[in-house]
Amino acid sequence: MLLNTWQTTLKSSVEFTGKGLHKGQAVRMIVEPAPVNTGIVFSRADLSVSQMIPARADLVSTSQLCTTLGAGDHAVSTIEHLMAAFAGLGISNARVIVDGPELPIMDGSSSAFVHGLMSVGLRQSPERAKAYRLRKPLVILDGDKMLRLDPAERQSIKCSIDFKSKAIGAQSIEYRESLDGFLQLANARTFCHLSDVEMMRSQGLALGGGLDNAIVVTDDEVLNQEGLRSQDEFVRHKLLDLIGDFALLGAPLLARISAHKSGHAMHARCLQVLLSQKEQYLEEFYPDLEEESKRRVWNAEGRSAPSLSPALSYA
Repeated sequence: MLLNTWQTTLKSSVEFTGKGLHKGQAVRMIVEPAPVNTGIVFSRADLSVSQMIPARADLVSTSQLCTTLGAGDHAVSTIEHLMAAFAGLGISNARVIVDGPELPIMDGSSSAFVHGLMSVGLRQSPERAKAYRLRKPLVILDGDKMLRLDPAERQSIKCSIDFKSKAIGAQSIEYRESLDGFLQLANARTFCHLSDVEMMRSQGLALGGGLDNAIVVTDDEVLNQEGLRSQDEFVRHKLLDLIGDFALLGAPLLARISAHKSGHAMHARCLQVLLSQKEQYLEEFYPDLEEESKRRVWNAEGRSAPSLSPALSYA
């Protein structure tokens, strides 16, 4: 999540429509500005009695195939791509109103969310934004999967994957927190093996999935006719998911993060350790980045939204 001196929200509301990845239902979602110290909160417009669901790691109810907040009727799923957009753009406060149990999957990446949020512009408040420093290392292990956090003076992430499919194989990427760096990740799409699609649909999942919102591979090839947006799109998307999940800390974390074959469940487990043992692991502070923050806020008066990088094109 981008460091900011001041808390940031949207200048006006923005609407997204699409379908949910797993239920396949049409979804309408509105992202609204929110007051200082609100954080990111979700609510369900389709329920007669809707509850606010704060985007917090301790409220993650399941991490199977996606990240879900809340429980029962008062739950919202597949939040990670929108949360990544909030984190990557440094948005502190927003209210998300969705008329179904999951967010629209759009094209399977964060790019539509990034484009929409940037198009309405951001507004700083006079309230300082907090961040966290990591006090000591933390390692989460699960078989050959690993997630390691080490103290650092800025955020960096090294992410690696290793799949049996020759179409994916082994990939790695390193990322240092910056707006430009995030924009190069934002269009990386979710992906799966063709056999996983069949398995998920037998369980009533991935009903809204298709080649228009996911990369589908066999053991040897990518099935999407247009191919990949970058040769390392698979690991870029894994990194995007990690950024979205770690946004559930509620503030940027200064740490050196190393992730090998990690996923939503491991991310949730790590965040729950950090928050349940907060005094041991996290030091709260208020960064002073006045000049850098000014460059990150877009003035909509007399100016259009900034052009997106080539990595965010919709071609």
